[in-house]
Amino acid sequence: MLKNLLAVVLVVAAPVLQAQVRVVESSPQGVRSGVAQTGLPASAQSDVYSQINALQEEVANLRGLLEEQSHELKQLKQLQLDNYIDLDRRLSGGAHAAQSRSTVEDIPASIVPSNTVSSSQLPASASESDVYKNAYDLLNQKDFDGAVAAFQEHLTRFPNGDFASNSHYWLGKIAMLKKDYPQAKNWFSQLTTNFPSAAKVPDAKLDLGKVYFMTGDKAKAESLLNEVAAGSSDAARLAQKFLADNF
Repeated sequence: MLKNLLAVVLVVAAPVLQAQVRVVESSPQGVRSGVAQTGLPASAQSDVYSQINALQEEVANLRGLLEEQSHELKQLKQLQLDNYIDLDRRLSGGAHAAQSRSTVEDIPASIVPSNTVSSSQLPASASESDVYKNAYDLLNQKDFDGAVAAFQEHLTRFPNGDFASNSHYWLGKIAMLKKDYPQAKNWFSQLTTNFPSAAKVPDAKLDLGKVYFMTGDKAKAESLLNEVAAGSSDAARLAQKFLADNF
């Protein structure tokens, strides 16, 4: 009789036990189960995207700063100028210029030897290319006083020559290096006034704007820098950066 009663109980309880087993098997995994939670809340995803965007903007700003510092180092310290004379020749035009120009290899040793000479030692028959090249080499060697005299000699001999605008520009840059801002302003202003279509005009206006800023005329500086920034020259980006940092 007892055996029959136990059999009935087991038959009745079996479905209940099976249901409990299925419930346990289908229950969510706890933290200790080692199963990762799927997905992130929308707010967390938004925070991650914001951080990524912020990092990308910071990298872009750092790249721009590095480019600006590299450019300023080259310009202000007169570094890496070895190929500039070739660029001057490509940018300049005119039949007379084509006749007077020569490559560095073509310059006679008696005019420009391995070491540069003072402008007074150049013969009166020296071409504009010879005179400018001599001044340019002095600048490249950081003989600023010698370069000033040589560029001025170039302007005396060839006041409207193919490289006259460039001599004005480098005289202005040397004056900036010496912190002689009135003289720098004079050379840059002459360049922009007398040679308005010259290739160095955007750079001259950029530096002239900085001179005005450093001498306290911020209104004129801002106006000139905005003019440069609106252009398409390489100086435009630097003008935009200077305006953003100082105005």
